[in-house]
Amino acid sequence: MAIRWSGFGAALLLVGLSAASASGAQITFTGGTVTLLDASTVSTDTVVVHDDVDYYDEDGFRLDFFPDSGSVGFATHVGNYYGVGNDVIHSHWSTGDFGGVDLITITKIGGGTFDLNYFILTSNTDTGGSTASGLERAWVEGFAASVSTGAPLLLPSEDWGFPATPIFLSSAFDSVDEVRIFVTSAVDCFGMDEFFIDEPAPGTAPEPSSLLLFGSALAALAAYRRKKKA
Repeated sequence: MAIRWSGFGAALLLVGLSAASASGAQITFTGGTVTLLDASTVSTDTVVVHDDVDYYDEDGFRLDFFPDSGSVGFATHVGNYYGVGNDVIHSHWSTGDFGGVDLITITKIGGGTFDLNYFILTSNTDTGGSTASGLERAWVEGFAASVSTGAPLLLPSEDWGFPATPIFLSSAFDSVDEVRIFVTSAVDCFGMDEFFIDEPAPGTAPEPSSLLLFGSALAALAAYRRKKKA
């Protein structure tokens, strides 16, 4: 069946497409897919915490733990880890007492670049399940084509669980195809949540290009309305 678009409908479609093209992803660790080390998959639901995690996929992005052998046992977790009805990603580093994780990566599924603008840090402590010592050295670094896009950012120490610390990232994390998170000191517990990818961090202004796209769509709609009245 052929569909005939009215001018008004076409203008509305333009607005919608422009808004969609300007939108990004918020990774909340709820509703995504957890792939476990045995290759089985489960979904997160703010109730259950899943252990022995290989990697996690949500909204076109993947967070992966390395090496797989380091994820065995009490090492890698996605879900309601802190028992407060909020899903997070949580790991135990090989430099600590509980796990064997050496690296966490963030990539776009299928390849491509992205801007990582923000996330919250829920744990970064060398005292398992407790307060941080202030000696923790955990880092986040962007890469494009395996080349670093800037100096690694030292993350603040963070007591176990909520409340969390917001991390605002610089332009060094724009147009990256991989983000790596690693430690260079003894760290037991490390948790994160609320990644903002390809969209402004909360409380910041939208990118000019996003405003231009949406503004152009609104202008097209206004022009149609004027023509309709004439």
